[in-house]
This record gives sequence, structure tokens and C-alpha cells, in this order.
Amino acid sequence: MNNNPLLKYSLFALAFTLCFDASAQLAVASNSNPADLANKLVGAGVTITNATLKCPAGAAGTFSTGPSINEVGINSGILLTSGQISLAAHSNDIPGAGMNNGAPGNPDLDKLLPAPPPSTFDGCMLEFDLESIGNQVSFEYVFASEEYEEYYCSIFNDVFGFLVSGPNPGGGAAYADLNIALIPSTSKAVSINSVGPPQCGTFAAPPNSPGSPGTGDPAFYQNMTGATSLQYDGKTVLLTAKIALKACQKYHFKLGVQDASDGILDSGVFIKEGSFKSTPPEITCPASKTVNNDPGLCAAKVTFSAPTTISDCPVTTACVPPSGSTFPVGTSTVTCTATDQLGNKGDCNFTITVKDAEKPSINCPANITISCETSSLPGAVGSPAIADNCGVLAATFLDANVPGSCPNEFTINRTWTVKDAAGNANTCLHVIKVEDKKSPIITCPANITVTCDTSAAKTGFASATDNCDPSVSITRRDIHIMGDCEWFCITERHWTATDDCRNTSKCVQTITKDVTPLIEQALASGPLKWGQNAATVTLPPGRGACVVQWLPYSGTVPKALKFDDAVAGVGCTLMTNPLDPSGHIVNPLLGEAMKLKILVRLKPSLGTTKLSAIPCEMHFIVKQALAPNPDVNELLRVTDLTLGNVNVNLLVPEHAMHLLKVLKCVNAGRNVCNP
Repeated sequence: MNNNPLLKYSLFALAFTLCFDASAQLAVASNSNPADLANKLVGAGVTITNATLKCPAGAAGTFSTGPSINEVGINSGILLTSGQISLAAHSNDIPGAGMNNGAPGNPDLDKLLPAPPPSTFDGCMLEFDLESIGNQVSFEYVFASEEYEEYYCSIFNDVFGFLVSGPNPGGGAAYADLNIALIPSTSKAVSINSVGPPQCGTFAAPPNSPGSPGTGDPAFYQNMTGATSLQYDGKTVLLTAKIALKACQKYHFKLGVQDASDGILDSGVFIKEGSFKSTPPEITCPASKTVNNDPGLCAAKVTFSAPTTISDCPVTTACVPPSGSTFPVGTSTVTCTATDQLGNKGDCNFTITVKDAEKPSINCPANITISCETSSLPGAVGSPAIADNCGVLAATFLDANVPGSCPNEFTINRTWTVKDAAGNANTCLHVIKVEDKKSPIITCPANITVTCDTSAAKTGFASATDNCDPSVSITRRDIHIMGDCEWFCITERHWTATDDCRNTSKCVQTITKDVTPLIEQALASGPLKWGQNAATVTLPPGRGACVVQWLPYSGTVPKALKFDDAVAGVGCTLMTNPLDPSGHIVNPLLGEAMKLKILVRLKPSLGTTKLSAIPCEMHFIVKQALAPNPDVNELLRVTDLTLGNVNVNLLVPEHAMHLLKVLKCVNAGRNVCNP
């Protein structure tokens, strides 16, 4: 986090080294005449006098937007800034635009900031007296700032205020610098930290660290990054402030903006031209009225009471059509308008409905239950019988679906409507219950034996069809039946098809994983042998299936081979080398050596891989036994020496345990499918 004003000053200096965009669609003109600025705000029914301006030169003036680009949100009006208005009319391509006018803040605006208020600078305040012929005035404005986005949630909390002093029309204490420039539906003054982005900016201050939730309301904020005519980095949406007044009484207004904590980056408030206006007359229409048609006529003569009005000035009222007019069958709108002596207008509306009292008759078919694949159109389930004394038009229907326990089970409430020539209507309800009770039809892929990949992409997918659900959900669950899936195992893949109404069907696929073909591939170039001298184990071609029986091994204590030359036979016995009751090798040293030698046969480059390239911890006892800069083949050579050393069986020397750890480390993460 960095709230250093020197950093902001460097951005400010950078801003003045760039050129202004000649194609900008926002025009500004400096104006220090308070009467000119105040009178530009005047609308109907409002008089402004005694205008004053406390503002550095160039900080206030007027603005207007171009015909094609209006990024301010207001077409024209006055602009008050805490810097220079000339900086506003520029594309948003300067990191930090602003002008330090070297002026103090305004004490009235200081009161709007959280206590204790920071040092404030470059205050710009327009003041005037106002009288309104109405009982309320309002104005529209947009607050914008270069402090957004980076300094949002920081101490640089520039603020705008609209302060009102004068009589309270409610009879309470008089208004005394009452701020009406507030975030909608709150009592918060409009400032950088009271309305802004969802997250705090780059240079936010603790506890509002960058990226944390913002302190203000983001609903009224717009990020202006990339704007082509407005320099400020962010702004509020168009806001409206209004206040109740006593008609023809004098009020004092103050509109101001200022910098907080430094005077570098500019903020400004755009106030709409003519937005100070009094409230038009209020008019309330009589209640809407419904009558039956006059006998023999498709219309009725209707009278109604006059509307009521509230206004501080005399008004005239008129309604179109007037009371006593003849209204046709159906609904007609009456518009009443109140106009005061200044030409301000208010209007209201109400309706006159003339009804034909006689309805057509309609009788729906009997309620019915159908299966979801059956058509529910009227041609399949029936249409109503209709009749009318004056003739009828065609009947129409509207369906309202009431969900059931699943998507394909629901109830159709079909409302049939028939209208006569006069527009009179009658309805009936036809209830159609839709059911889905049929299970999907599922087909499993064929049973399969694979070498490595047991994914559905390799072994096939089940398919299913359903009477109503075009996209049946198919799931699978694997149940391990037997074996170790690094070498040989059998898995049952249970496929389940479920339609949208939870009707299910199941089938089972058997997947056998057997890596024997890969082991036979390793034996294609000749038998594999472990150990040395007369203590060996040999695996000849055609005996690859013995490996998937022997592995994984079951013991924990490394031993040398027995003093015999064991050759895997038809029964996969190893002579005097022990196997457990399941036929697995007991000796872990033989098991790890067997796996690694098969991996090297399948991937010869593994054998020449230097042990230094494999991140395995190696005890110095093992290092001493190996040749300098050993590779995996060298590790296997030392392993064969250890397996062939019958003395190992006497005490299980320490080096055999450490050798076993290295073998496990090298084998870790490798298998015959991915050596």
C-alpha cells in the first residue's frame, strides 16, 4: 500500500507532459462570474439572487457534450472542480490528472467528512439565494474524480456538498447548512469513499487493503477507464437531490467540491443546466370505473367526479374525454391535466371500462392421464364444446405447467378461453396429468482385457435410450474384484442409466487388466536373471505370467536368494526361495529388483539414467558399493551382487536395508505401462 502524496505528484507531473485530445466530445469554458453560473442552473418557477463564488481561477465554468459522445451523462450545465476544469475535457489516458491550485479547503465541506477531518485543499464553492414558487426544488448532478480507482478507500477522500439554509416547511428547526447531496437512501455525503468500485484501489489505506471490499456503494458508480472524452477515472451515475421548501420564501444554497489530504488529483461535479426547478402541480384522478353497456348499445354514457389538485399557485384542470361522454365497450383511458399560472403541468390517468354482461358458454373435456411420450395437443386429448347467443370466435388455450416430482412428470392446467364478438369471455379448465414410469434401456460395452489403460475411453462407454428423456444420465462405479492393478486385477464396472424421473437401468462390464504382454515384451530379447553365482532366479520367455503372480511382494526384510539357481517353471515356483500362501514373493529386495530390471528392459534409456538425475536419498554404504557416477544399470549390478551373497541371510546387514530404500525410490511412480 502507498498513500504517498509524492507518488501522486509524479503522476500529476506526468499528466502535464501529455497533450490534450483534440477530438474530445466534451467542451468546457472557464467562468468566474457567479451570477452567470447560478442563472445557468435556473429552471421553471425558480429565482436566484446574491450569487457569490469562492473558487480559484479556472476551477469553475460551464460544459457541454458533443452530439455523438456523452460520457458525463448530462448534456450541459456548470462544472465545479478542485483543480482546473480544462483537465476534464480529455480522453482517459493520463494516469493521474490534476492541478494543485494552492488554495485552502472549505470549512463547510470539512463538516461532511468523517471525523477527524483530514487537511483539505482547493475548495470551490458557489453560493446564492433562491426563491421558488413551488414547494420543492431539485437538481441533477454527476460527481467525478481522478482519485478513482487507485486511491479509493484511502485518505484522499475528496467530497462534494450541497448545503441548504432556510425555513423548514414541516414546522421543525430551520435548515442550517443541511446537505442534500447524499448517496440515495442513505445519510452519507457524496465523496470518494462513500460511492465507488466493489474493491479498494491500489493505494487504499489500512484496514481497507487493496482488493478488499470497498467502503462505498458500488451501485451508483461507473468506472471510466478507456473513456474518450472524460479524463476522470470514475464517476457516479446521474444523481438527483431534492428538498421541500416553503413557496416564495428565501433560502441560501451552497454548492462546493474540494480535495482531501492533498491538492493534487482533481475531482469535479457536473450540475445539469436548468435542473433547479419547482415541483409541478399534483393532480389525483378519480378511481377507475367499470359499468355495463347501455341497453341496445355497444357503449355507455359515463359521468365521473372531477380530479383533485394540490398546488401553491392557481390551476386549471381538464379531462379528455370529459365527464358525460359516451365510451365504447372495452377499456378507455381518461387523461386529466392540471396547469398552473407558470405553465407547469401535472397529469394523471384512470380508466373507464364498459362491459357486455352476457358471456359465451364453454365445457372442457374430461380430465385425463397420459404417458410422457404421448402428445398433449388438443387433437390427442380433446377440445371444449362452445356456444353463445350472439355467435362466438374460435376458442384458444393457455397452458400452465405445474411441476411434479421430476421434469417429465407434471400437470398441465389447460385454460380454454372463448370470446364473443363484443369481447366478453368465458373459461374452463382441462387438467392433463403427464407421467413417466418407464425405465431407460441401457447397453453395456463388451467385457474386455487390457494391458494398461482401463479408462472408459479405452474400454468403451455404455449407451442408453429413454421414452422421454433425450439425454439420459449415465454413471459408472468400479468395484475391485481381485488382484493388484499394477500387475493383474479384475474390475467390475457397474453402469447405471437414470432418466430425469429417476427411473434406472443397470448393466455390468468386466474389465481385466493384465500386464503379462508387456512383461513378455521385455522377455522377447532373452530371459531375465537376478542374483549371481549359484544363487539366482531366472525368468525365461513365456513365463511373464509368473510376475503378475509374484508381485507385489509381501515381506519387509530384504534377504539374499537361496543357494540354488531357480528357474520359473509352469507352476511359477522359485525352488527354495519362499512364496507366501497367495503365491507372492516374500523377499522385498528380490521384488524391487525384479520390477526395476523389467522396467529397464522395457525402457533401456532408464538403465543409463544417472542416479544423480533421480532425486533419491542414498546412504554412504550404498554409495561405497557403486562405481563412480553410477547409473541405474550399476544399481542393478550391485543389487544382483547383494541378492547372490548368501551371507546377507545371516544378519540382514545394514547395506541391504539401505539398498532396498534406493530401489523403492527409483521404482516409485513407475510401472510397466509407464516406465
